[in-house]
Amino acid sequence: MQHWITDDPTHFLRSMKTATPLQWKLSNRRRAALAPPERSRRRAHHVAHPLAAKENQAMTRMARIFAVMMLSMLAACATGQRMHHVDASARSANYTEDYIQDFWIQTADGENTGLSGVQVKEFSAGGTDGSECCSLIPGVGQTIKVVWRVGGHQEDESRWKTYSRDVVVLGKMPRNTQDHSVLMMRFFPNHEVEAEIFPGDGDFGPSNPRMDKLLFVGPRVMRHIGE
Repeated sequence: MQHWITDDPTHFLRSMKTATPLQWKLSNRRRAALAPPERSRRRAHHVAHPLAAKENQAMTRMARIFAVMMLSMLAACATGQRMHHVDASARSANYTEDYIQDFWIQTADGENTGLSGVQVKEFSAGGTDGSECCSLIPGVGQTIKVVWRVGGHQEDESRWKTYSRDVVVLGKMPRNTQDHSVLMMRFFPNHEVEAEIFPGDGDFGPSNPRMDKLLFVGPRVMRHIGE
């Protein structure tokens, strides 16, 4: 039999011109054996799809886990803030002869807490204002920023002077931080200020030695910063 199966393509073409029917049949069988089956090719084409689906499922699970972790962290932060903050209204004691048009409480970062007060009288005129309600503020041991404006009773607002001080909150936290407490603001000469928490479980009243006497009926007693 003629040796027409060869790696030389030119020789192969010349040989195929004189190939017998048997040689054609053998050549076709050999090519069919070397070619991958059509079904195998289709199966190979589809093998990647289950792997891609598994990867997508894994990515989805990771995204869900990440979202749960972030929500847990936010909840923990909110819980931690509630534990170290207190719901309070504001009362004021003014130991100066400045008429305080208004004041407000900010966090140490300068964000407004929502707690404020207005029209704090001079010491000689009573030295107090009414109670202003209410907001969640940083608790005892934390720093707050107090901003207040001073001006005459009939003076135009454009002439008011603004002052601010960063102070550490004094006092005692309530046993239950959801109990309503009082933030006592004290204004002193030289534009100094104090902030003290009176917890909402019975410590706000004339029997408390820390309480400013001028808030209640009786003689006004001058107080100095740090007392």
